Amino acid sequence: MKASDLFVKALENEGVEYIFGIPGEENLDFLESLRKSNIKLILTRHEQGAGFMAATYGRLTGKVGVCISTLGPGATNFATAAAYAQLGGMPMLMITGQKPIKKSKQGRFQIVDIVGMMKPMTKYAKQVVNGNNIPSMVREAFKLATTERPGAVHIELPEDIAEEEVEDNVYPVRPFMYPKASKEAVLDAVKMIEKAKRPLLLIGAGANRSRIGDALTNFVNETGIPFFSTQMGKGVIDENHKLCLSTAALSQDDFIHCAIERADLIINVGHDVIEKPPFFMENHKDATKVLHVNFFPSEVDDTYFPQ
Repeated sequence: MKASDLFVKALENEGVEYIFGIPGEENLDFLESLRKSNIKLILTRHEQGAGFMAATYGRLTGKVGVCISTLGPGATNFATAAAYAQLGGMPMLMITGQKPIKKSKQGRFQIVDIVGMMKPMTKYAKQVVNGNNIPSMVREAFKLATTERPGAVHIELPEDIAEEEVEDNVYPVRPFMYPKASKEAVLDAVKMIEKAKRPLLLIGAGANRSRIGDALTNFVNETGIPFFSTQMGKGVIDENHKLCLSTAALSQDDFIHCAIERADLIINVGHDVIEKPPFFMENHKDATKVLHVNFFPSEVDDTYFPQ
């Protein structure tokens, strides 16, 4: 089978239903393979729009949004969308075309080092140099795009690699498990919550990604603890809930920040450092305590250094 057929088969194996993008000379083999698949191509007017659509699809579904472009200027148009997905924790795969890498009759026409450009803005960026490596590269890209912290990944498929004959070999998709908090850590958290007189629950972007709305809603209903969210944590718990204090950002002296200033414990679920700080921690004995609940330990800086 052709390498482009194998690529599309690998995407089908990952559960891809839609690809956003624009046709071009260097991705025609891929698009022909796509035409014969069940994946639907959503044609856009501009590559940047395709990138934003893929990133937003990833944000809303938790699945990897996929977009495609041709080489050079088409691929560079993905740059802003890549940064958007990477900063926002949105799983997205960008597939870009490239001139033949073994032999080319067009010199360096429109050739840009897209892989080099993408590396600082993605979790994974590689060029396919052998079609038989496509299944492992796709599996690795999807795994990295979806594991915490989610983000953008990139695979470049050169024109001559896309048309070469390869072996049919697709890797199985297996679920992964995150480590759980130790019993001691959970008991410490319970003690902090029980001791607090004016606790608040803060819902950040990480909580939105993990789809834990039901668990947090039950927690609020059982404990009666009021909650607020960051801008990217909106929607995890219904904002019409009677204990919702709305959304906090950098503004001062509104009723949300009055509640924050009076709290003796903030239970911070899903904190993400890329968001505007909803509050600033203070480093003194009587300062408000913060309980950090996330997939990873907190990143310590001048505004956030929880217990």
